[in-house]
Amino acid sequence: MIINHKRKFVFVCVPKTGSTTVSKYFKSKGEFDKPKDHPWLTEKYHYPISKIQEEEDVGDYYKFAYHRNPFDRLVSSWLDFTEAKGHRSWSWKLIKQFKSWEDFAKNFVDTEWADEIHFQPTTHYTHVNGVQAVDHIARYENFSAETQHILNNLGIKYENKDFNHRFRQTNREKDYRKYYKDDATIETVSKHFSSDLETFGDKF
Repeated sequence: MIINHKRKFVFVCVPKTGSTTVSKYFKSKGEFDKPKDHPWLTEKYHYPISKIQEEEDVGDYYKFAYHRNPFDRLVSSWLDFTEAKGHRSWSWKLIKQFKSWEDFAKNFVDTEWADEIHFQPTTHYTHVNGVQAVDHIARYENFSAETQHILNNLGIKYENKDFNHRFRQTNREKDYRKYYKDDATIETVSKHFSSDLETFGDKF
């Protein structure tokens, strides 16, 4: 989470939705109220709005998050954890347990990884007791337009050149559907992210 008490906003950082890119933009513009070692940027970075409201008085703050099609997001998460250096301090456990992407996608729901923060639905972060608790949920596929809309609301200048490249890059197919080889895997992922499919109307 990123909280700015001066501008009164809360950024709920849903994993693999561009949150690092946006957070770095806030930092570059001097929009962090706290020092860089604050838990907002470490163990509380992916706090859901339910926990944020328990710990912080942000009742009238503008709260926002990003949502990404869960089929695409799951692929991105797997590749990030198995290829990018940023998560390898612990992701070796994931690689050791699952032989491949196909093995992971079919079977993670029956393991402790189903409860890991990076594999939770967007609604886990943005809703409380089934009710949306943030003011705006941006669509990842419309990242530039959505980000410009959010920054305009916050009174922060939007500079498109700073969003031309995402923070992390992995070697992957652009079409996430190519990673799903059978209906059983699609069904497994659909059930795990059923709240997102129902809430945001995502389809495979």
